[in-house]
Formats: sequence, structure tokens, C-alpha cells
Amino acid sequence: MEKEILVTEFDLKRLESLLDMCWDSTSFDEKNLECLKKKIFNCIVVPPEFIPNNIITMNSTFTVENEITKEKKTYTLVFPEDADIRGNKISILAPIGIAILGHKVGESIEWLAPSGPKKMTFTEIHYQPETSGQFNL
Repeated sequence: MEKEILVTEFDLKRLESLLDMCWDSTSFDEKNLECLKKKIFNCIVVPPEFIPNNIITMNSTFTVENEITKEKKTYTLVFPEDADIRGNKISILAPIGIAILGHKVGESIEWLAPSGPKKMTFTEIHYQPETSGQFNL
């Protein structure tokens, strides 16, 4: 059974709308859409003002450490239209983006990348919209 994650009410509404829109498009991987749907179906929904400041929400910027190479990288979790791998902005519809949502500093996640299984640990959140009082970002 997958770990329950925390998601804000605002993020949940936007993610549900995104899924509804994407089902009608051939531009998105159906497997990824199913994974995101399953993840948000099993989430714990909280008002944005009550989300803990160590949880990765949409538009959060955070640092992860690769558990094998110990390399650290900083990313932002974004909606597909804002994704930019060169700018370290990861789409919520990418396998890694789906894996990241709702986790917290200190936790590790695993996902299947095209190059094989990956494992990383969240080491720091630099920015979370809700902590900054931006409940609709």
C-alpha cells in the first residue's frame, strides 16, 4: 500500500482539473495520468493554511540528494505548462513529479526513470507557497 500524502485543497482541485483536461488529449502518457489519479485519490486533503512547512506542494522549490551518488540538486514542482528541465522545473505529470508530491523533508522516494530505478532523499525546502502566505499559487 502506498503511503498517504498530504495535499492542499487548492492543489487537489487544480490537479483534478488537470487530469480531466489531459484525458481528452493524446499529448500525455496515460500511465502517468493513472498514477497521479491514484496518488491524489489516496491523499489526505488539508486547507492550504494548515499544510506543514516541510511538505512539498505544487510550486515548491526543494533540494534532493541522490542516495547512490550523493549528488544534490534543487528543483521546483510545477504544472506541465511551466515545466522546464533546463530550469530545474519538474512537471507533476512526469514520473518523478508524481513521486515527489506530498512528501516531506527527510523522506526518501523511489521511481522508475527511463534509465532505471532511482532513489532520492528530500533534504530541504527552499520555498513553499503556503508557508509564504500564497494559498492560491
